[in-house]
Amino acid sequence: MAEQWRPAWWSISGRQIPTEMAFRVRALQKGELDGLLLCFQDAFEVDDASISVVRNSLVNDPYFHPERVRVGLLDGRIVSQVVILHRAAHVGNEVISVAGVTAVCTHPAYQRQGFGTRVVQDALRLIRQQGYDMAMLTTRLPGFFSRFGFREVPKINGFECPARALSRLEPADPYTTHKLDYNRHWRTVAGIYRRYAVGLTGLQVRDYRFWETWPRRGTFPHGFSARLGAIGLLAEHEDQPVAYLAASVSPAHDHLSVTDLAHLRGHEQAALALLREAAASYLTGASGRAVLQVGGNAPVMSHLRAGGVPLEVEVGPGLMVLIPNRDWLAAAGLRNVNDAAEQLFRSDPPILWHRDGY
Repeated sequence: MAEQWRPAWWSISGRQIPTEMAFRVRALQKGELDGLLLCFQDAFEVDDASISVVRNSLVNDPYFHPERVRVGLLDGRIVSQVVILHRAAHVGNEVISVAGVTAVCTHPAYQRQGFGTRVVQDALRLIRQQGYDMAMLTTRLPGFFSRFGFREVPKINGFECPARALSRLEPADPYTTHKLDYNRHWRTVAGIYRRYAVGLTGLQVRDYRFWETWPRRGTFPHGFSARLGAIGLLAEHEDQPVAYLAASVSPAHDHLSVTDLAHLRGHEQAALALLREAAASYLTGASGRAVLQVGGNAPVMSHLRAGGVPLEVEVGPGLMVLIPNRDWLAAAGLRNVNDAAEQLFRSDPPILWHRDGY
């Protein structure tokens, strides 16, 4: 049911007058996406190109549902909002549901009136009602969200290393690598990821809807986009695909961001072959850097260290989590919420962090 709040007075041009205007919180309705994006644009002062990216990612998100977009309306206009992205993630052998809380904002003209608080409260009501195991968000205002039970945990964007170190890797087994044709290979890629992700804490559960829509989303880590310098590589062993890599390259060709890397069990060396090929083929600067967004407990990490790749990880603030449902903790081998925070987010390095649009 929509929540309503009616102020006793309203100020127009410095004059307080009684009003019947109602602040209402409800789900996004058909035809209101433009109003949602306009509020987002005004709140964060982003340009039209950035708004186009946000629109594209929402429209092509296979799990998007208007019910999970909570909007606060004043006199029919969206002035505050919260978007909940539906995701699922592996935690050991368990699969948990994750609510990615994003696009939280209030229009600048209506801030500090409690509207944002009302919308966040309604979003959390829905998250609990729909039985989500965990909620995650990134923010520059941790104090605001801590009022609702969110706790701040370490946030990392990936592991950074010199690209030259990747280009010098020498995989122990022979693998052939070639460019990935997504339209032709997406089912193969999906099969590799499905077997790779099981039991690997922090990786998102991806069904076929994810893979079918990946190219259309066009932003990393969500898709292949020539405009963003996207590349895809596939590794084969005895003519059988065993690993894939998705990455983006900066316009200056001196920065490589590996946003997806997966391999079949026993073929960790194929991942090394892909990293070597990506660094050697797509980076031209001797001082180029590579950022690997592959997960803190990814099997390939130990092989990179053994191969002499100097990995650095930047850990900082900005990620917050809430565990509204605790029923899954024991099954995942976690004693309580504090134990979950320590093992999942405060290990060295953290094995679970904001990625894949959480």
